[in-house]
Order: sequence, then structure tokens, then C-alpha cells
Amino acid sequence: MPELITIGETMVAMVPEDVGMLRYKRNLNIRIAGAESNVAMGVRKLGHTAGWISRLGKDEFGELILREIQSEGVDCSKVIWDEEHPTGLMVKQMETDATKVFYYRKGSAASHMKPNDIEESYFENCKIFHITGITPVLSQSCKDTIIKSIEFARKKNVLVSFDPNIRKKLWKNQDYAPFFKQILFESDIVEMGVEEGQCLLGVSRKEDMISILQQNNPNVIVAIKDGGNGAYIYHKKEYYFIPPYPCKCVESIGAGDAFNAGFLSGILSNCNLEICGKMGGIAGAMVTEVVGDVENQPDIEKMENCLKEKKEVFR
Repeated sequence: MPELITIGETMVAMVPEDVGMLRYKRNLNIRIAGAESNVAMGVRKLGHTAGWISRLGKDEFGELILREIQSEGVDCSKVIWDEEHPTGLMVKQMETDATKVFYYRKGSAASHMKPNDIEESYFENCKIFHITGITPVLSQSCKDTIIKSIEFARKKNVLVSFDPNIRKKLWKNQDYAPFFKQILFESDIVEMGVEEGQCLLGVSRKEDMISILQQNNPNVIVAIKDGGNGAYIYHKKEYYFIPPYPCKCVESIGAGDAFNAGFLSGILSNCNLEICGKMGGIAGAMVTEVVGDVENQPDIEKMENCLKEKKEVFR
């Protein structure tokens, strides 16, 4: 069974070749995009086993996604083919200062995930169950599936890892903050951005965020991500500032998932938390140097060279 299990929707992503309004674009590249599968693939590249649970439409896009994720060595044996609902789609619009995302995922196969899709036995030898705040807002059945999955993880003494990964476009008119706070306070590992901490906890200082989380769970491991300003790792009385790893940022989407993959891989390897944080920072920085969520995720050799500050010889 996989060391890390995650569950969530992965979509086909249509990405233009350059900056500008989509209405003027004629060529779009096909990629895949899914926060949870990004983490699974990143963990796998760093030498650990990972499993991804989801539903895919029984269509060509679903086949493409499964091939891509399986090609990275992720176990997809629990993915369910849905013949009634399509695979989700997203389209990116590249702008000079940001990337705008358009979702076409309402009624998708993954939004029809349900608790019965999850097998308790799959968690038997798992060490970390990683979830995000994206999946439970897709539908009530997805929310129920996440709740049931957490119950299974708890029964098997699996660490629960949570990244709120707030997507307000998916919230629509509902407020999911109370539900997210409940998961935050019950999780063993929390990875969140500064803005997410402000949104969910109502405080702006990182020290106050960690204080609130530790009041609810004294043993929680927390990674607060602050983009180009670095990251902050907390656990009990341990505190580490992780400076930003040098990079030439092309697009920041996927950086948080890559950070999670590096950070959780460090935990799976029993590294000290400072090294775990550095692994997250390195992975997150590398992903920003290309357009695409996973194309530049590091493997073990590259990660070790970066940790040792060993320069790569090209010729």
C-alpha cells in the first residue's frame, strides 16, 4: 500500500503558448492540473510511494490524465471510471502579472465522488493522508467523502495533512471557512499560505496563527508558506525560517503543491523539520520556472544536489 494517499479532482488544462487574451489564441497546449495529484507525483519523484483516488470521465481526457499520473509511478488502482459524467476542464489565460483560470468542472465525474468510493483497507499501511480544501467544496458528496476518508485515516493511525488551498471561485455563495477550520484544528500536518491563515483564523501575524493552531492541537506540524518571502516551520518548540530558494519565476501556479510534496517527502524520510522545509522550498521554487504544475518537480538526485548546494555539470 502507498506511503502517502491523496484524493481529489484532476482536470485537463488548456494552456496558451504566450501572454494575451484567450479570444485571440489559436493554439493551446494540453496539460493536466490537480492539486492532490501534483502532490502525489512530487512525492513519487522523491522516492516514496503514493496513491491517488478520484473519479474520471470515461472519455479521452480521462484516459490522458490517468496515463500521465500513472507514468510517474503513482498508484491509480482506486480511480473509478464514470461513464455518465465528463472529465473536468480548466483553461488558463496568461497575463503579464498573473494567470487567470477558467473552470469547466461543474457536474464533472470527480464532483460525483461519494463515500462508498473509498476503501478502508487501502489505508492499512499508509503514513500520510493528504487533502486540500478544493475537493470538499465541489459537492456535498465530495465533502462527505473527505469526512469519511479522514475517519478511515484516523482508524489506521495515519497522519492527516491539510492544505486549505482556498479557491473562492468554487465557494460561490457558501462560506466554507468554519468547515476548513474544523479540519485545520484536527489535522496532524498543516500547510497553508499566509493569506489563507488570515482568511481562516482572522489574524495577520504568523505567530498568532501558530498559537491558535497549537491551542487546538499541541502536536501539530505547521508550514506557513509566504511565496517569494520564504516559509516558516513550527512544531511544538521548534521554529525554522526557510529562506526562498533562488529561481527565475515564470508562473507560480503549482508551487504550493510542490512545496507540500517536498515537505511531506522529508517527513516520510524522517528528516528533521528544517530539512523538510528546505525540501519544500526547493521543490516549490523549481516548479515556478516553467509553465506547468509538475514538469519541473525535482527527483531525488536533484533534490540532494540542491540541499548540498552542489552545482550541476551540463557539459
